[in-house]
Parts: sequence; C-alpha cells; structure tokens
Amino acid sequence: MADIVLKRSHTFPVDIAKAKLAKLVDSFRTKNPSMVDAVHWTADGTGATATGKMFECQFKVTDADLSVEVELKGFAAKLAKGMAQSRIEKTVGEEFPA
Repeated sequence: MADIVLKRSHTFPVDIAKAKLAKLVDSFRTKNPSMVDAVHWTADGTGATATGKMFECQFKVTDADLSVEVELKGFAAKLAKGMAQSRIEKTVGEEFPA
C-alpha cells in the first residue's frame, strides 16, 4: 500500500501529458540523484517506476489525470514522509499545476 498518493487532473492532450511526465520523472531523478537507483518506463510512455533504497514510486498519466504513488521503505523513510510529500507536490506542481 502506498504511503503517499497524489492525483492531479489535467486538460493536456495525452502526448503533451506524456512529455510533461517524462520531464517530471527526469526532474525527480535529477534533484535526487543519490536516492534514485533506477527508472523503468512502460512501453507506451504513460508510466514509470522509480526505485531507490528507501522507496518505490509509480508515476502514471492518462488523458485526464496524473497519479503518483510512493511506497516508503524503512522506519527512517516513513519518518521523512511529510518532507517527501512536500517535495513531490512541489515537483508535480511545476509540470501539472493544480
């Protein structure tokens, strides 16, 4: 079960939403290089899974919304949930404003 769940509606065409998702995931990886071990994309580019020592994050975009689900692993990661959620909301807001 995800510890952090974020959903945002959007009105972008799906191709633009996919490009924005790619930029979002790249930004997530760039801002946290020591934490992100790998990113795996779905074949159609509508989803990605980012993994690290203390988390697993699922990104998914459709023609109507974006969802981000994060499973925090370990006690220390769960203690930092508030900070992690704030950073994710800020990064998502850059590409998918509320």
